[in-house]
Amino acid sequence: MRSALSLALLAAICLTGAAAHAEGQPVKMLFLSKSAGFEHDAIKQENGQPSVADTILTEVCKGLGIELVCTKDASLINAENLKNYKAVIFYTTGYLTEAGSDGQPPMGENGLKELLDWINAGGGFFGLHSATDSFHSKGDEVSPYIEMIGGEFETHGQQFKGALRVVSPGHPAVASLPDGWEAFEEWYINKNLNTAKMHVLALLEVGNKTRERQPKLYNIPDYPIVWCRAYGQGRVLYNGLGHNKAVWEADVFKKLVADNLKWVAGQGELKADPNYDQVVPKTIEKK
Repeated sequence: MRSALSLALLAAICLTGAAAHAEGQPVKMLFLSKSAGFEHDAIKQENGQPSVADTILTEVCKGLGIELVCTKDASLINAENLKNYKAVIFYTTGYLTEAGSDGQPPMGENGLKELLDWINAGGGFFGLHSATDSFHSKGDEVSPYIEMIGGEFETHGQQFKGALRVVSPGHPAVASLPDGWEAFEEWYINKNLNTAKMHVLALLEVGNKTRERQPKLYNIPDYPIVWCRAYGQGRVLYNGLGHNKAVWEADVFKKLVADNLKWVAGQGELKADPNYDQVVPKTIEKK
C-alpha cells in the first residue's frame, strides 16, 4: 500500500493549473485508473510515480487549461465529490465496488448510481480502452454502466496494426484525427453495443491480413472503436485505444485525446445523433 506521503506527492504531480483554478475557475476533471480486475501497464504507478496515462493526460490537460486530478481511489466517485468536476475519465477494470487486484479503495455501494445520475444531470464521461471491461453485465440483462458507456469488453486477439476510419467527419471530438491513421494496438472486441444510442466517430479497419492471421476473432467487418452519445444532459465518449505506451506517446493520439476531452467538457456541437446503421458495414468489404 502506498504511503500517504507518496499519494499526496502523486496528487500534486497530477494537478495542473491549481493557481489558475483559484483565480479563473478552469475546467476540472477527475481521472480514475482503479483496477479491480487486470491492471494495464499504461496505468501502473511504480514507486509512487505517475503512470504513463497519468503523465500524458496531465500534459494534454495542461495544454487545454484543464485542472486534472489523477487517482486510483474509486471512493471519490460519489455525489458530493463529483460536484467538483466537469468530467471524469475512466481507465478501469472489474467491479469497482470491490477492492480488487490493486488494493485501492473501492467505489461506495451507491457510487455507480451516483455517477450515472451525475452524468445524466450534465456531467461528462470519457472512457479509455478498458473502461468497457468494468461493471460487466450479469446474465442476459445489460448492466446500467454498460448501457451508458455503449459497449462491453468481450475479447481481444494478438496485437496488430489497424487503421482508424473517420465516419463522422467534422465532428469536434475527432477534429484532428487523420482518416486512416494507423496504430499498433490491442484491439478490443466489444459486445452489447448500444447501437440505438451510439454515434460512431471512427471504425477500426481490421485489414485482410489480420483476418487471415487471426480468423477466429477478426474475420469480421470493420467495427466501432471510437464513439459518443448523449446521456440525459451529459456527454459520454469511448476511445478504445490506449493499451500501448507508444500509442500514448504518439502526437496524433494526444491530439485525439484533447479533442475528446474538449467535447466531453461541453465544447463544440453535440452531434450525438445515432448513426450506427448508416456507417457500420454489415459485411466484410474487400479491398
